[in-house]
Amino acid sequence: MKPILLIVVTFFISSVIFAQEELLQDTTLQDTTVQEEPVQIEPVQEEPKKEKQVSKRKDSFKVFGGGTINSLNVSPDVYESNENVGFILGVSYKRGRFFYYELGARYNRYAYQLTDLLNPENGESSFSVRMVDVPINGGINLTSFVDRIVGVRIFVGVVPAFRVSVGDNNLGITKESTNTFVLHGQGGVGLDVAFIFLEAGFNYGFSDLLKNDIQSNPVQVFINLGFRF
Repeated sequence: MKPILLIVVTFFISSVIFAQEELLQDTTLQDTTVQEEPVQIEPVQEEPKKEKQVSKRKDSFKVFGGGTINSLNVSPDVYESNENVGFILGVSYKRGRFFYYELGARYNRYAYQLTDLLNPENGESSFSVRMVDVPINGGINLTSFVDRIVGVRIFVGVVPAFRVSVGDNNLGITKESTNTFVLHGQGGVGLDVAFIFLEAGFNYGFSDLLKNDIQSNPVQVFINLGFRF
């Protein structure tokens, strides 16, 4: 009886040991075959920054008004001329940066003070000539690198002027006694600050204002204040 009992106990212990060894081998096999792959974090690529495009506008529209001082370069044996005050209203288109050109149109009231030396009884009288000017200028912007902020300019050009009407006067000067067309030369300087500008210049008429071969070259100094956009 004892031998049989011994055999049964030995078989039971051997079965338990064998089962534990199989369990340990299965666990080891799973550990060696199943491995989690490390998660790779890809670096975030930053999108290239888009460079801000700076506007480099090369043109502008201008509206302005101003005051003028006028006189006539007249024959000294016919008239004596003194200065008189007039005004200008106008618009223009400017294009370019360092070198630029400008085309415009303006209503110009030329005002003069004359004494008729041939007819002293007429005395001294003021009269005005209203004309439409078409200034055609070329210039240099000395501060073109900051043109939209501040600009310092010089300009020259020609100004074809077309007579519209002549004001009343005691000198007998009428629309029919003045020339329809007068060509001027022009030069000046300008200052631009943001959207405001100031200009000062000088006009000289290459042709006579009055008919009948009377020397009468218009002379004008002007100051304009306006807006550009």
